[in-house]
Amino acid sequence: MQKAIIYTSQQHSVYLGRLERLVKRVNVPATLIVSLEDEISLLNADHSEVARSQSFLLPAGTDALLDTHHSKVALCFLDDLGRDFASLQPNMKSSWSVDGSKVFSDFHRQQALIEEANYLHSSRPRTQDAFAHFETWLGQSPSTQWVADERITKAIHLIRNSCHKNISVAEIGDQVNLSVPRLIQLFKQVTGTPIRRFRLWHRIFITATKLTEGYTLTEAAIAAGFADYAQFSRVYRELVSASPGAARDNTEIRVRACA
Repeated sequence: MQKAIIYTSQQHSVYLGRLERLVKRVNVPATLIVSLEDEISLLNADHSEVARSQSFLLPAGTDALLDTHHSKVALCFLDDLGRDFASLQPNMKSSWSVDGSKVFSDFHRQQALIEEANYLHSSRPRTQDAFAHFETWLGQSPSTQWVADERITKAIHLIRNSCHKNISVAEIGDQVNLSVPRLIQLFKQVTGTPIRRFRLWHRIFITATKLTEGYTLTEAAIAAGFADYAQFSRVYRELVSASPGAARDNTEIRVRACA
């Protein structure tokens, strides 16, 4: 069986392969998930089915439960500031309410995306070529009404460039001219992810980068700012619901160099 593959960068990540049958998404960036085989199901908290489709778009911060029916999927984590979501949302044909959140389904270029995703999974082109394909999925730029919040943009930049230093939320707030409570509120509102969780997600990205440079899993985790492998393993299981060792053995990792 061909391994899963993940193309990842600071801005986007695209996973191509199979997931667990039930996938719970909590406090994560906006996500586009497309089944490359059969339809998948969007479920309520009580596991009752809300909708069935081959594609779902989940806004940032949406708590969602998906039944993949063991289908191969393309799982796309979109940019942190909302530009990708603003571009994709008008191209979704349907919307649904699940546990108080609005989720979208039925991407209008769905079949073309499935064909391209299958190509990426089977042919495994160079990383820059794979991201060129992914960027075509996002379509044209959104309307001029979309504007990035410069304070949160700066906060993200600070976190990415100091993830191994544990810069405090108060320090970040001072540098972006926001009080701690307002920074916490606005950061979660814009990115869908609490600051602490965002920092941990970024450390996982750095760990993946180090693995492609020849580091062992323990060395990579420590270089990314985790105290030790045990902490990394706990965080990985919490955020990804899988064993990091199994993911390393069953997933090919391709990292796009940071700008």
